[in-house]
Amino acid sequence: MNSRFFARAARMLVLLPCLSNAPAHAALGGQAETVDGDTTAMHAIGHASRVQGLYIVHTITLPSGTVVREYVASSGRVFGVAWEGPTLPDLRATLGDAFDRYVSASAAGRKAALAVAASDLVVYSGGHLRAFAGRAYLPQALPSGVDASVVR
Repeated sequence: MNSRFFARAARMLVLLPCLSNAPAHAALGGQAETVDGDTTAMHAIGHASRVQGLYIVHTITLPSGTVVREYVASSGRVFGVAWEGPTLPDLRATLGDAFDRYVSASAAGRKAALAVAASDLVVYSGGHLRAFAGRAYLPQALPSGVDASVVR
């Protein structure tokens, strides 16, 4: 198989989750008020844990087994999201307003592992069927004293 086939397949994997009608959870850059209600609506299992008083990590396990972690600053803003599991989460919902930029950048890059690294948005996503992982964060929204490496 040639590299064009793999690049096209990778782009399709990004777009497929957008076709689902699953409700969204708190999106990157959005407010976290909706996490609990959306966890219930998605029939997912969720819990939250506070990390040294600097931020809260909401962990949501989707029915597929995919785990989505949302990192929320004390202001209530989601500054990072990460996922891993057998299926991709709905990336349009997970990335929120950053989704279109991510798709544009990944299409231009034509790589199997999709990445965007800019001053205001960082996204890494990769994997294959039954083993996906990724993370995204807003560098300017990181709480003071928190390193981007916590988003994993």
